Amino acid sequence: MVVLTSFSAKLLARPEADNPAVLERIALGKRRVQSVLDRDIVAGQRTLEQKISDQGPEGQRVDPHLLGLAIMDLLETNRLRRLDRGGGKWFTNPATSDAKVDAKLEQLLPLHAAIRDSFSNLVGDALELVCYKALDQVYARQPRFAYLGSFDLAAPKNAEGRYVKLQPPKFIGPHKTIKEADFLQFGHDAGPLCIECKNYREWLYPHDGLLKELIIKATDLNATPVLIHRRIHYTTITNFLEPAGIIAHESYYQYYPASHADLAKSVNNARLLGFTDVTAVEEPKARTVKFFADILPTISSRMAETWNRNKTVLRRYAEDEINLAQLYSAIGSRAGGKWREL
Repeated sequence: MVVLTSFSAKLLARPEADNPAVLERIALGKRRVQSVLDRDIVAGQRTLEQKISDQGPEGQRVDPHLLGLAIMDLLETNRLRRLDRGGGKWFTNPATSDAKVDAKLEQLLPLHAAIRDSFSNLVGDALELVCYKALDQVYARQPRFAYLGSFDLAAPKNAEGRYVKLQPPKFIGPHKTIKEADFLQFGHDAGPLCIECKNYREWLYPHDGLLKELIIKATDLNATPVLIHRRIHYTTITNFLEPAGIIAHESYYQYYPASHADLAKSVNNARLLGFTDVTAVEEPKARTVKFFADILPTISSRMAETWNRNKTVLRRYAEDEINLAQLYSAIGSRAGGKWREL
């Protein structure tokens, strides 16, 4: 049983505190954060999410939004210390000595710097390259599934080490957009697909703005949207994407360029950043190949029918004319009429 006095007033004022089961998960998150930091000394929030949300024994994983509340509560009750170093936020247990913290940060800060800023472009390209190769494999076997958007792998890389990307056009027939899809795929009975690839560490939640961007692109082009993302929270899938008609695939990996295999090995290290899902390859993993080759052709018509039924109200949501709760009710989401912000 959860003891309410173990939580801060700030947490207890939140709507999540009304649910004892949710408080149990937050309490578990607090224990696991302190356990990880007892062993690892210092960690950033993305590392804590990897070790507690993505990994862990059955029943011991805590979703990122609840883990964030656990971290907040530990800070509020002075059972966690936050450090702002090297452009990042780091956490350590209060009793940990400054000498240990500084020694660990000497290892972590160079890695943190190496994967920030311009490297994010290379990471974005890495997933797009994998999806391009998966699309090309499908096209080679079934030419009806033609696509637009590709990489010129024979051309020299630019000064940042990026392959030359040949972007798809910003129009399909009479339909135009000022935005840019990553890929367009054709050959499906229900019409073209607008494919977006996001190689982020963060899990995707329903309120994320990238969903609005995708909706706008897809409605502009009169195409059914497809989203490829590393991890998508189950509420995003069941409450939003499926009832909206937005096709989604979790890659489960964060792809790095093959040229950065040494960096990938370092960030994989469980005693450093601990991003064990990072893989420095330029070929799609089997689950992503299966998605493009087998799953997508099977579900595209059903999802496109749902999308076409909902796209007008989805566009209104994307343009901030209605809120997420109103959208859920309009698209027949199981969260309709009872949704609250996570």
